[in-house]
Amino acid sequence: MLKQCLLPLAATCIAFSGASNAFKLLGPSWEDGNVTYDTSFPGSTPAGHNWSSAMRQAASKWGDQVEGLNITFTNNGFHACSGYVDEFPEDGNQNASGFYHRACNQDFGEDVIAVTYSFNFGSFYTESDIIFNSSEVWSVYDGTPQSALDFRRVAVHEFGHLIGLDHEESNSAIMAPFIGSIFNPTADDLNGARDIYSPATGGGGSSSPPTIRASIEEPSPSQTASGITNIRGWAIGLNAIQRVALFIDDKFAADIPYGGDRSDVGQSFPNYQNADRSGFSMIFNWGILDPGEHTMEIKVYDNAGSVHSERTNFTVQAFNTAFVSDPNSVEILSGVTITDPRTITLDRVRVNNEEYRVILSWNTASQKWDIREID
Repeated sequence: MLKQCLLPLAATCIAFSGASNAFKLLGPSWEDGNVTYDTSFPGSTPAGHNWSSAMRQAASKWGDQVEGLNITFTNNGFHACSGYVDEFPEDGNQNASGFYHRACNQDFGEDVIAVTYSFNFGSFYTESDIIFNSSEVWSVYDGTPQSALDFRRVAVHEFGHLIGLDHEESNSAIMAPFIGSIFNPTADDLNGARDIYSPATGGGGSSSPPTIRASIEEPSPSQTASGITNIRGWAIGLNAIQRVALFIDDKFAADIPYGGDRSDVGQSFPNYQNADRSGFSMIFNWGILDPGEHTMEIKVYDNAGSVHSERTNFTVQAFNTAFVSDPNSVEILSGVTITDPRTITLDRVRVNNEEYRVILSWNTASQKWDIREID
């Protein structure tokens, strides 16, 4: 998925000052109300309050009071800026947080103490990361604000954004856009969260986990498919997974080998059978498809008869043949243009006696130069 910030930074941060409407919603939500969050926060306050524990306490103030919202925790050490800056490669849509001197690839605005980046695919969130300003002085306490910022109440506010709540500028609320004496979600805050997730109020959450969960990791919508590369992802079920089937443009293509090592999925979803052996992967020759837009669907079947589907779109770039068998038929005829630090243009390439312009871009997820365009 091509990452795009859901909101301007000013709309997903807390500042020291600002204006103080019933609850407001951002729009997207977490599918089935399930959120897995990495709370790997090393260290503690001088008084001994553990940052990681405070983060979990903040999240639980929502999860324990909102039916249909299921927040689980991991401790994998993911970096909240993974995928945003070059030094931290893409982590596969892991939700994380941390203290940093910059909001990943941007400076914190004046008086901004925390930022939540949220990303959605359609109506569902796919990742949300919380960045705390390390330039501030932090502590953990309840009650009246002190000279040090209360990390836990700021985290409660940011988790409100993470689950789909906007700033509340009229009613008394933890989702107000400024720091105050409120350190727990108010009735207005909880009503907003229940409107999103509680089945009793028409929300889309569920009091029980989905029977099957799955994710297509490659190709992503932001990735150009070319040459011979992987189709990969993971699938887990409350019952044993029996089969993962691949459909290209709504036509069955193949069954994908299943059962690869995915310890990260196992740690995130310990209640699912064999989640640590939930990877699926196969090699696919994209050259057999026409250049242009295509759809991919993964259908996951379990041994109890349940079926779950995941779909994505991708773009194929290809030469005039599905497979270039003769290496001597490929020649670079002219110089290379460096378009930007991560993009290279081969101005003239001959393949099977036809000339092309080929653009290569660095793909952090695959750790290689991918063909982005063939003209």
